[in-house]
Amino acid sequence: HEARQRIEAALHTVGLRPDDVLGKHPHQVSGGQRQRIMIARACLMEPKLIVADEPVSMVDASLRSTILDIMLRMRDENGISFLYITHDLSTAYQICDDIHIFYQGAQVESGAVDAVLGNAKHPYTQLLLASIPEPDPERGWGTQLPPTDEADNAGNAAFGCPFYPRCPRRMECCKTSPPPRVTLDTPGHHVACHQSGK
Repeated sequence: HEARQRIEAALHTVGLRPDDVLGKHPHQVSGGQRQRIMIARACLMEPKLIVADEPVSMVDASLRSTILDIMLRMRDENGISFLYITHDLSTAYQICDDIHIFYQGAQVESGAVDAVLGNAKHPYTQLLLASIPEPDPERGWGTQLPPTDEADNAGNAAFGCPFYPRCPRRMECCKTSPPPRVTLDTPGHHVACHQSGK
């Protein structure tokens, strides 16, 4: 009886009615319900940390907002931390305190979300931000990554900057030596780039 009460409470926490989902198989509930059930399952363990890998990538915009609100409420009310893995910088901005930008497994920029997304210094972070569509028909849709030079890309990560083949600001030193990790003026804002001081 106590177990069922805990399950029902967890479902209520994520905005689901137990009668609508208990006893059903995954194919019998919607994608949004499945996402929320996964969050409820995680809550049952009373975790300190939840690793959320693309938790809102397969749901529509209204449900995306609902799930992010649930996660924020869990953080604020239950003290649960989230490791939020995503390609969607707009949702990362909504939910994260700190952000780490990776390119091909290498961290290229990190810091407080406002500092990194508000004043991006690494060319890859800048291109990611420029690729976010804006509701302005005059502006066009973002900046595309420059084409890759496959010959340069082969084995490059072992010697220099992994972003070298696509970087619009690349220099010869970027190809041959790893970029330094530099702390910028904003405390905690770091960038791995040979041009970070320029």
